[in-house]
This record gives sequence, C-alpha cells and structure tokens, in this order.
Amino acid sequence: MRFFLLLLLLPFSSPAQTVLQVVTKNIRKTVPCKPGATLFIHSEKAEIEVLPGTGPTVTVEAELSARHPSLDSARADLEAWKLVVDASGGKIAVRAYIGVDAKAPLPVSGLKAKLRITAPADCPVRLSNSFGKAHLEKRKGPVVLQGEFCAFQLEELDGKVELESRYGKVEGRQLSGPVSMQVKRADIELSGISNSCAVKSEYGNVSLETSRRTGAVTMQGEKSDIRITTTNPATHNFEVKTTNGELKLRHPLPFTISQPDKNTQQALLQRDQSLPLVKIVAHFGSVDIR
Repeated sequence: MRFFLLLLLLPFSSPAQTVLQVVTKNIRKTVPCKPGATLFIHSEKAEIEVLPGTGPTVTVEAELSARHPSLDSARADLEAWKLVVDASGGKIAVRAYIGVDAKAPLPVSGLKAKLRITAPADCPVRLSNSFGKAHLEKRKGPVVLQGEFCAFQLEELDGKVELESRYGKVEGRQLSGPVSMQVKRADIELSGISNSCAVKSEYGNVSLETSRRTGAVTMQGEKSDIRITTTNPATHNFEVKTTNGELKLRHPLPFTISQPDKNTQQALLQRDQSLPLVKIVAHFGSVDIR
C-alpha cells in the first residue's frame, strides 16, 4: 500500500472568496480474483469506475480527499477516510467509508473519494454508492447496482443488469443482457438494448430507443413521462395504457386507439404473435411514441 499526501492551495477568484485547503491521499491495492468470485463495492461520497482488467486480479486505485479553509482541519478529517480491500473465499470486498471513533468529533471538511477499479470482465459486480457517481464499462458478468443521489453511467454491458436508484440519473448504452430497473425521482435514458427490458419509474422521465435487437419491453410509470423512440417499429407489438395522462403517437403506425373511460387512453398494435411486446402502463404521466 502506498500513500501520497498532496496539499493543494486553490487560487483566489475574488478577494471575498474563501481559500480551501485540499489534502489528498492516494492508495493502490491489488488482490487475487479467483474464478467464480463476486466483487462487492460499497461506498459513499464517491466517484467510482469499474473497468475490465487484464489478469486474474482486482486492483483498486483510490484518491481520498478532504477540503476545508483550515489546513489542520483538512488534515485531521482526511484520516476519517477508511479503505478496505479484502479477498476471502468467493468474495472480494471493496469499501470506502467515513469512520470516526465514538468520542471523536465528526468531520467538518468536504470529503470525496475517487475509486478506479479493474477486475476480470466476467466477474459479477454488486455495487452500492450514495452521493456520488458510478461508471461501469465493458463488463460481461452480471451487475447489481443500488444508489441514492448517485448517477449511473453504464456502457457495453453483456450480463444481466439489475438497478435500484433514488435521486440519481441513469444512462445505459449498448446493454446486451436482460435489464431490470426501479427508480424514484430519477431520469433514465437507454439505447442499444439487445434483450428484455423492465422499468418501474416514479416521478422521473424515461427515454428508451428500441431497435430490431430489442426484446420485450415492460414499463410502469407513476407520475413519470415515458418516451419511446423506435428505429424499426415493424419488429414489435405495442400495448399502451395511460390514466390521467397524455398519449402522443408521433409515429405513423397503425395503432388501434380506444378510450375505456374519460381518464384512460389505450393504443394497441398487434401484427404477429411472435414479435416481442412493448407494454406500457402509465398513471399521471405522458407516453410519447415516436
């Protein structure tokens, strides 16, 4: 384990601006990754990258920092950062957290962590983060993600994706495995989906681009606006229902439209039973198919 202490004095932008002292500690750890092992990542106030590695190991490069007008306070609060990297049996645990003794004062500095983690592409990942970001790229194994005030960026994932997010935007591109997402007060943007996709959204905007490779799609929206952009509409059936919301059909598809009651609109398109189904149920939100 290597430690590097960096003191950075930020320049004045105006005479009235407070000068922040930034103290940074860099740590690098590598542990073996046995076949079949699962990588568990748990952090807070962190920006996390999970990338494919080149060997049977997991490497963590961490930059832990504290910011405060007082240099002594920043130095003291930096010690509150704890990083644990442990390999035991079929589990590899990476944990970055803020910990102080019971009688010690709480940190007063702004604390932040940056974690760059490389692991075998087929290693399953279970990640939890709050008040930060998470970026996963070019992975073949399944991923399970949980976040609160955490933005997710997912790119070129081949395995199954399970995600729960509160107050954190989700972006997914080129996802080849089955996708299941539950979000609250968070926006979702998905494209390049090559398998089934199930989304439950509350108080957020959902945008999905479908193609001939997209499988069955199920969406449930509560006070959420849903937009489907279809590049090849001949490859799917559609079943859409909105209650107390607006239905927008901008694509020249031969929908059958009905209104069971004054608050409900339905749109159906059934051409071939063998085609995957796009099923949308929305309450108090718009559905836009274009």
